[in-house]
Amino acid sequence: MKFLILFVYVFSNLLFGQSTKTDPKLLQRIEALEKRMAHLEKVNSQTQQDLSLVEKKADDAKFASESRISILQNENEKKSFISKLKTELKSEEVKSQGPWTKKETWNQVRRNLTEFKVRKLLGNPNQIKGSLNPRIERVYHYQGDIDGDGIEEKGFVNFYKGKSVSFESPL
Repeated sequence: MKFLILFVYVFSNLLFGQSTKTDPKLLQRIEALEKRMAHLEKVNSQTQQDLSLVEKKADDAKFASESRISILQNENEKKSFISKLKTELKSEEVKSQGPWTKKETWNQVRRNLTEFKVRKLLGNPNQIKGSLNPRIERVYHYQGDIDGDGIEEKGFVNFYKGKSVSFESPL
């Protein structure tokens, strides 16, 4: 009986036992897989960190949008916000109308400039009117809310015989 147990034990070791020889190709593949696994674990860790940052920013953005919505639920605040926005938009529109909205260009205006030079310097006026004053033939009007305070600034250039005779800056 002991002999049978010994025989089964030895026979099973011979059949299922690992050989002592190692295959170099197999070892290289195992090392390559271990390196790849380490790299993937590192990338996974970085991805997890990035994901947590994105989740935090999303939560912050959600909170910020919810707080904005709650601010504008009061009817008076809505009207105030809309009127301020309207004023700012008008101001930006006026500023984009031309160089007349800048103080530097008005500093270059002087007497005896031709109408062409004034238009080239300040841009096209908002209005051109004739004058009842015999010493003024034409008036270029430049007007708009430049600084966004709700008050419209007005400037003009007076011409006689095609030359500027006087002007007033809106700034």
